[in-house]
Amino acid sequence: MPSRSLRMFISALCLLAGIAGRARAEDPVLVNITGPLAARVGEKVAFEVELVNRSGRPLQGLRVVDYFDKGFHHPASASPIEQRGTIDMAAGTSRRLTLDFSLDEPGRQCHRVEILDQAHNYMGGATECVQVSAATTAQQFAAPAASAPVAATPAPVMAPAPVTAPAPLMSPAPFSAPAPVAAQPQFQPQFQAPAPSFTQPVPVPVPVATAPLTLQPLATTPPSPLTATATAPAAAAPSLELDLSGPAEVTSGGVAEYMATVRNTGAVPSGPTKLEFSWDNTYSPLEASDGYVLGTSTVSWNLPAIEPGGQLRRQINLRPQSPAASYRDSPASRSCVRGVLSGLAGGVMVADEACAMIRSSAPRPRTPREAGLRLSIADLDDPVEVGGATTVVCTVSNNGTAPSGQLDLVVVLPDQARLVGDPRPSRVRIDGSTIAFDSITSLPPGGSATFEMSYRIANAANVKATAIITGAELDGSLESICTTSFVSPLAP
Repeated sequence: MPSRSLRMFISALCLLAGIAGRARAEDPVLVNITGPLAARVGEKVAFEVELVNRSGRPLQGLRVVDYFDKGFHHPASASPIEQRGTIDMAAGTSRRLTLDFSLDEPGRQCHRVEILDQAHNYMGGATECVQVSAATTAQQFAAPAASAPVAATPAPVMAPAPVTAPAPLMSPAPFSAPAPVAAQPQFQPQFQAPAPSFTQPVPVPVPVATAPLTLQPLATTPPSPLTATATAPAAAAPSLELDLSGPAEVTSGGVAEYMATVRNTGAVPSGPTKLEFSWDNTYSPLEASDGYVLGTSTVSWNLPAIEPGGQLRRQINLRPQSPAASYRDSPASRSCVRGVLSGLAGGVMVADEACAMIRSSAPRPRTPREAGLRLSIADLDDPVEVGGATTVVCTVSNNGTAPSGQLDLVVVLPDQARLVGDPRPSRVRIDGSTIAFDSITSLPPGGSATFEMSYRIANAANVKATAIITGAELDGSLESICTTSFVSPLAP
């Protein structure tokens, strides 16, 4: 029957396990690590990491960070290491990558993979350990052969001075006959065949008394073929790097050029790979290097093998567009382009990202009065006899401190009015009683423009002519009205 304290300890462990299980189940990203459970010092081990987006929503900009014990060795850096670039995952999808380490020290060695977002929030993680034993060497293999005669005559080496009882047991005749000769011929053939012995390392240390007998012939023994096989692939593996470059700042409506450079820094040629660009929806594609395959907000290339020290480049030009509510004085928006190189051995992917600040070129809308615009319309003849004509002059002035931008002027005449001659300037569009002049490109500060037209009325009446000015950079419109009296002539 367990004691009360033992039962409380077991209950606390179960509670902690339940809390940890619930926390893991709630992580947005499930992390599964698969790798060896045991290995030896000097070997290389590979861990396959599977990431599953179970959050029910797309995840962008995920960072993969690996923390590992000092018994692990990675050529890139000491612990921790972070995968270059970030990972985007649609809801319900998974990604795989491989982590390779060399083993430097015996014992239980662990490493932990954590997934973070751009705000450094924890999104998921997992830990995997491997039990590392001492390296299999010729000295360890020779330990069983050397220990046989020591068991028969342990008194000179293993027995401490105070122990006197075992001494008479080690000298009887039954033990003296096999000790000199019988043990050594039996173990010598096993030492000549190293292949099966390397599968079971022997942890028993070599006694001091027998060390000269076993170490001297082993000094000339050639290296084990198993060791050569384990280290050869690592020394001759291709190594690909991806570098994505682009502008730091670009104007909305301009052209942003992004260049990806893939380098082989390894010692052997790489196999065929795939390079893919993806970008935010504020970009639209313009052109790309030959051989591209265009998708929805993506473009990809199938890359050939790259020789050691060689490199390949692929480029895409995008047109950035700032948000609709952005203006020249608004803060710049940030948009990114991501590059992913896939198809490497072991399912490894290499990623990089380049981001740019997009600034709007649109001015913030101003009312005509804020822009300093003035509009006037006046008639040259008033009153006018019926059957006669009057000339209307419309003047647009910029009294502000900045160019006005493009302006549009429309003059609306009375319904019964009939034009006399051509308006000045003559490039107009006439729709009934509405006269629309061609756009004014821009008025500089202190500038003005004048427009004229003549019309007549067949009946006596007081009529109005209205001038209206609008602009692409104006918030609202500006109007001005002119009233003219048409009167009947006096009777003779």
